[in-house]
Amino acid sequence: MKYIVRFILLAGLALLGLWAWSVFFPNPETVIHRRLVKLAQLAAFSANEGHLTTVANVERLGTFFAEDIKVNIDVPGIETETFVRREELQQAALAARSSGVSVSKLKFQDINITVGPDGQSATADLTLEAAVSTQKDPIVQELKFTLNKVDRDWLITEVETVKTLK
Repeated sequence: MKYIVRFILLAGLALLGLWAWSVFFPNPETVIHRRLVKLAQLAAFSANEGHLTTVANVERLGTFFAEDIKVNIDVPGIETETFVRREELQQAALAARSSGVSVSKLKFQDINITVGPDGQSATADLTLEAAVSTQKDPIVQELKFTLNKVDRDWLITEVETVKTLK
């Protein structure tokens, strides 16, 4: 009986250790997934968002991207946008938030993350779904994100639309 209690305690401690390890040292896929979900939450906004909230959210949005980026968004029915610097992207986000248009819901779905063999780069293929106040139907677009690990953060270095067959 004494050995059974010790075994159960040891097994419990081992499970607690595994849980703690996964919480404090998550794998890169988990970290990237969480960052992308948070990015989608920050990118959504309402037309009546306060000015200070707008500026703060745009600044926080910038922390997800590297200084030098390559963002090329080509959504059918909407003007093609290209950015090569984080500041350009932030200025465009600020202008969009000040335009009176709202993006009430923005989600990244079907996120598929592939970490490179070096453990310092990754790609994320996903589907963007956005409810924009000027559009009757939600915008649905496949995107490919390229990320690099800088210090301890995974920063987005490239975003491109994926051409789908229709």
